[in-house]
Amino acid sequence: MLAQKKEAHWESILLAIQHSYAINRHLDFFNWLKNDIHPLMRHDALLAAWGDFSSGDLRFDVSSQLPELSTQRLQEDSAIVNYLVCNLYKRWVDNGDKWFVINRFDASGMHAQSPNPFTRQLMKMHTLLVYGVRDTRGKSDCIYVFFDRSREFSVPDQLMGMIMPHLDAAMRRIATLEPPVKDEDLLDSMTQGSLSGREHEILHWVRSGKTNLEIGLILNISANTVKNHLKRIFQKLDVSCRAQAAAKMGIHGSPHKPN
Repeated sequence: MLAQKKEAHWESILLAIQHSYAINRHLDFFNWLKNDIHPLMRHDALLAAWGDFSSGDLRFDVSSQLPELSTQRLQEDSAIVNYLVCNLYKRWVDNGDKWFVINRFDASGMHAQSPNPFTRQLMKMHTLLVYGVRDTRGKSDCIYVFFDRSREFSVPDQLMGMIMPHLDAAMRRIATLEPPVKDEDLLDSMTQGSLSGREHEILHWVRSGKTNLEIGLILNISANTVKNHLKRIFQKLDVSCRAQAAAKMGIHGSPHKPN
């Protein structure tokens, strides 16, 4: 029985590695974490941070099923998380570039300094695992932080060595989620006030090539809600499809004026 469990475990790892090669979109990555990685290594959220850790000039990407723990929410106020990740990076370097675990993680101080929906969710996390990747050529190291609400993180070193290089490769293949442009950047005198803030967000992600399901994951709403918003957007812009809506938006996010 024990031998069968070990064999099944190794089969799951090999399948996870195999499935990672098909990841090309955020939705692929999200589903891979949920279906392949979570059974092997339980976690509630994965935060990826990369850039210049010495100056604090970082970019972020978040994968989680928890409300408010999203890239968009983090981008709204990332200063305190930026500070946390830079400290975790320093600890990783001091640890000889080896991954490490922090059990009984306390994020209450973060929320006190920066009370927002993202840090409110981090307060529920009790343990984290930090894995770093050196980027000698690009000079853009990357830190992956797994958060979980459990009290202990127990992950075999061998599993990390097999899975993380493929996770890193998959992450580097998918495009970075950019923050939505501000409403004032989306409007011109022709459509001032005609679209709601949510509709502007959805239209921004449509222009970025995201599907309804991907937009729903980014904004923490259902794909059906996205579809309903798009119907109203089409009516307001007097268009009949996504391509026309995107084409009607100018370079700076303003609708093209008719000839």
